[in-house]
Amino acid sequence: MSQAALTLHFHSEETLRNLVRVAETLGVSPGDLAEAAIERELAAVGSGLEGKLARSLQRLKTYGAADLDRDIREFARSEVELEDPLQARRVESQDPHGIGALFGHPME
Repeated sequence: MSQAALTLHFHSEETLRNLVRVAETLGVSPGDLAEAAIERELAAVGSGLEGKLARSLQRLKTYGAADLDRDIREFARSEVELEDPLQARRVESQDPHGIGALFGHPME
């Protein structure tokens, strides 16, 4: 059986000590214990992600042409009627050391 390898670097020495201590108590190697813990964690995280994806897919399946037309109209309306909070504006500022000149040409 082929074995893949991964080197783990623990940020907390206490976590590594606990892993070794628990592995000794259970009579397994720290690597086997870590692998089993990672498998369980990935299964738990994966099942949560699977549920989220299934719910997203269901919502997408209910999305129709009328929804798309409504959303396009709403987007266009908001582009015209609402002020962009991230709109860039030119401001005058003092540059006593001339640093700005190093990065571009004056806009005059």
